Amino acid sequence: MGEDSKKYKIERLQHFAGVQLSDNVYNLAIGLTLLWGIAINVIMAMFFTPQILRIPGIAVIILYLVLGFGGTMVVFRSANPWISFGGFTMLAVGMGFLLTYYLTAFSGHTIYTAFLMTGIIAVTMMILATLFPSFFLKIGGALGLALILAIVVDLIGGLLLHLPLTWMDYAIVVIFAGFIGFDWAKAQAYPKNLDNAIDSAADIYVDIINIFIRILSIMGNNSKD
Repeated sequence: MGEDSKKYKIERLQHFAGVQLSDNVYNLAIGLTLLWGIAINVIMAMFFTPQILRIPGIAVIILYLVLGFGGTMVVFRSANPWISFGGFTMLAVGMGFLLTYYLTAFSGHTIYTAFLMTGIIAVTMMILATLFPSFFLKIGGALGLALILAIVVDLIGGLLLHLPLTWMDYAIVVIFAGFIGFDWAKAQAYPKNLDNAIDSAADIYVDIINIFIRILSIMGNNSKD
């Protein structure tokens, strides 16, 4: 009897994971998942900064790598929306550790402005991708290549040669803005079920965080001039 009940629950979960959602519900699921990730980051930064700052920097990086990459693997390898959501939460918490450390270098006004600008860029790109999905689906490969080149230039020019590469922040913002459009268009092309909504939210969440960090960097550099 117990085995039958367990099997029934598993079958119900599998059925629910594959249920086709309406466009509005599917997009709402993406939006709510994104808000959940951002809420985790806001809560960590607002209420747990002193505790996080007591953690050695190397430990924060390890937490970010383990939770971030581990959560990402869980999200994209699982077809169960509840497991994917757990992975997304891991990803957001890992990112929250890194963000909390990073945000201490900026004023509240700068953080708020960067947050607002990031939101405007994200919404704009989602609207454009809704209007011109075929264009954004075509540029995925070019965006990937541009990102790889940007990372190589950033590593060699910035870290190894110590060259002033402030323009690179603008380039990264443009690239990840393009990725938001690409990932949104890609999300709309997937079967509209809950697991795909969470997977798509994870992609867009990473795009948004990268834009936010780079806008903060731009504003920080401008304030020094």
